Amino acid sequence: MTRVSDATTTPGAGRRACGPCNALGIVCVPLRLALGGLFVMAAYNKLFIPNGPQLFSTSIEAFKIFDPQTQGRLIQIGTFVMPWIELLAGLAVVLGVFTRAAALVLGSLLVFFIGLIASALLRGLNVKCGCFGSFSPFCPEQLGMCNIHQDAAMLLAAVAIMATTRHACALERLRRRTIEA
Repeated sequence: MTRVSDATTTPGAGRRACGPCNALGIVCVPLRLALGGLFVMAAYNKLFIPNGPQLFSTSIEAFKIFDPQTQGRLIQIGTFVMPWIELLAGLAVVLGVFTRAAALVLGSLLVFFIGLIASALLRGLNVKCGCFGSFSPFCPEQLGMCNIHQDAAMLLAAVAIMATTRHACALERLRRRTIEA
C-alpha cells in the first residue's frame, strides 16, 4: 500500500514564499526590488533628508501646474502625500504584499510623471528634477528626454509586475498559504 504524503493532500502545503513559481514570477523578483527600491529611495529623499520637503515643494512649483499664490495648498498637499504614496507602494512591491495593486499605483504615478515631464518640455520650462532629491541615479538633474525614457522603463517594469499573477519571494504567497491551509 502506497502512502500519499501530506504535501500532496494538504492544500497549500509545500508552497513557500520563495517556492516554485512560473518563470515571469521569478523574473519579476529583481524588477520588484529595483522598481520598489527606487520609489522607496525617492520617498526617503523627499521625506527624511534635511530640506527634502522644501526641495520637493520647489520642484512641484517649477512645473507651473499650480499657481503658488492661489493654489499653494495643493502644492503643500502634493508635497506631503506623494512621497508617502511612493514609500508605501514601493515597500509593498519590494515585500510582495498586494504586489499587483502596488505596481498599479506606481505605474499610475509613472504615467502621471511622464505626462508632467512631457508638458514641461513642450512648454520649454527649465526644471530640475526633484524625483530623487539631490541624488539622480540615471539622468542629469536637468529635466529632459532621459527622464521620460527612465520613467518609461520603470513603467514597463510595473506593467510586467502587474501582469504576473504569482510572484516568487512574496509575502502575499505566505498569506495565501495560510488562507488555503
